[in-house]
Amino acid sequence: MAGDALLTAGCLAGLIGVGVLRAAWGQPRRSMPLNLAGWALMLGGAACGWVAAGAWGMAVTSLAPMAGACLLLGIAGLRSTPSKLKASNRRAGLLPQRGEPLRIGARLLTFALVGVLAAVLAVGIAVALAALLAAAGMSEANAYALALQLMPVIWALIAFTVLMQPSRRGQVKVLALTSVPVWPVLAVGALS
Repeated sequence: MAGDALLTAGCLAGLIGVGVLRAAWGQPRRSMPLNLAGWALMLGGAACGWVAAGAWGMAVTSLAPMAGACLLLGIAGLRSTPSKLKASNRRAGLLPQRGEPLRIGARLLTFALVGVLAAVLAVGIAVALAALLAAAGMSEANAYALALQLMPVIWALIAFTVLMQPSRRGQVKVLALTSVPVWPVLAVGALS
């Protein structure tokens, strides 16, 4: 009975999270609080599913947000009017139009911040988490296995937050703040 209530709560949290994200992405400017709220609701829904019935529960609670997102996208697609502007001939906006600067340096810096530095920080945070869990009494093998599973999620969260920043200064601040959990681990030598 309690498992059914958690599954229902997880499905509802995921659906509300999709709605909040849709509202956030419909704003004229980026809204970090709305984005975080939407993703937190979806994460909470997945956690409810996991607590209720493990991987099966997480799969069940992911179906409702996916169906809700599909419905919202379908409605938006039906309501949208064709643009009067001619579509660009470039693929996925990867290359600049003729005459626009390539901005290779800025693109490489973004890749270095998101692809390399955020990944290194995610590994450091995962190791810090493993050390914390091992110190709390979890077996070392289980602590490192959990850290290994969480590293891509941590990396995705860092990359998302960095890419949502409107300026390089904001991106550097996010990366600096993200590095805070790694410093105590480096101080005690857990990464060496």
